[in-house]
Amino acid sequence: MKKFSYYALTILILISMVLISFTTIGAAQYLFDDIKIYTNINYIQDNEQPGIQSVQIRDQLLDIYRPQDCISCPVVIYIHGGYWVLGDKGGFNYKAKAFTAHNYIYISMNYRLAPDYPFPHNVQDVARAFHWVKENIGGYGGNPKQVYILGHSAGGHLAALIALDEQYLFPFDLSPSDIAGIIGLDSAAYYLPDLIAAEPENQDLFYWAFGDNPEDWERASPINYIKAVQKEEPAPPFLLLVAGGRTVSEDVNRSFYERLTDDGYYASMLHYRGKDHVSIDSELGKEGDPVFPAILAWLEGIQNLKR
Repeated sequence: MKKFSYYALTILILISMVLISFTTIGAAQYLFDDIKIYTNINYIQDNEQPGIQSVQIRDQLLDIYRPQDCISCPVVIYIHGGYWVLGDKGGFNYKAKAFTAHNYIYISMNYRLAPDYPFPHNVQDVARAFHWVKENIGGYGGNPKQVYILGHSAGGHLAALIALDEQYLFPFDLSPSDIAGIIGLDSAAYYLPDLIAAEPENQDLFYWAFGDNPEDWERASPINYIKAVQKEEPAPPFLLLVAGGRTVSEDVNRSFYERLTDDGYYASMLHYRGKDHVSIDSELGKEGDPVFPAILAWLEGIQNLKR
C-alpha cells in the first residue's frame, strides 16, 4: 500500500467508480491465445442473499482463466489491493498469462468495498468466493484440492485472515486446512495497528475500512490468529513477498513470518529491493520479472511435499 494523499485516493476512487459503471456485468466466455476465459461469474449462491442489490452483484464476481486442455490443474485465486476501498479484478494481464502458461487456472475476484461495506464484509466475500471455487472448479478442469490464494496489499491481508481465523470458512463446512497455500504480495496489514500508525495521512481510508476503534483493528489483524499447528489439522503454507523502500511492510512481514514459523507453519519470506509496492504486483509474470519464477518454484515445492 504505497502512500497516497487522501485527496489523490478520493480522485482515484471516483474514477474507479465511473469506469466500473460502464463495465458489462453479464457472464461471458471467450477463447484467447489458447486460454478459455469465463468472465463475471457470480460466486454468491442463489439462496444465500435474497434481494441482493446490483452493486453487490458487481462486487461479488470472479473471472476464470484456464488453459485450453486443462485437466485437474492447480488453481490460483487472486485478490486485488486498494486500501479495501477501491480496486477491481481487472482483465487479461501478465499474471493471467503467466499462470495459465504453466498449466494453472488463474481466477481474479472482486469483493465489496468500504466505506459502503466495511470490514468484515470484504473477508466474508473472500470466504464465499473460495467456497464457490472449491465447489465448482472441477467443472472447469481444476483440482479443488489444490486451490491457492494470492493477494496483493489489502488482498494479502484478506487472504491471510481466512487462512488463520476459522470463523470465515466455518459456515461453508470448510477450514483453513482446505487452502493449499497463501501468497502475500507486499502486505503491511498483517498487524493493522502498526500500519495505521505508520501512515497517518491515510487515516480516513483506514477508518472507512475498519472504524476508529483500536480493538477492531486488533480483531481484523491476521497475526492475532496464529496458533500452534496441530498434526490433526494441517495449516496452509505461506509465502511472503516483500518489496523495497517501505519500512512498515518490511517490519510487519518479518514479525508475521517469525510468528508463523515459531508456531510450526511452513513459511518462506523473500525480499525484492528492486520492486516497489505497485510494481511487485503490476509486473508479476511480465518477461524478466524475478518474482513470478519464485512463486512458481514455491508452488511446485509445496506440491512435491504433498505427494
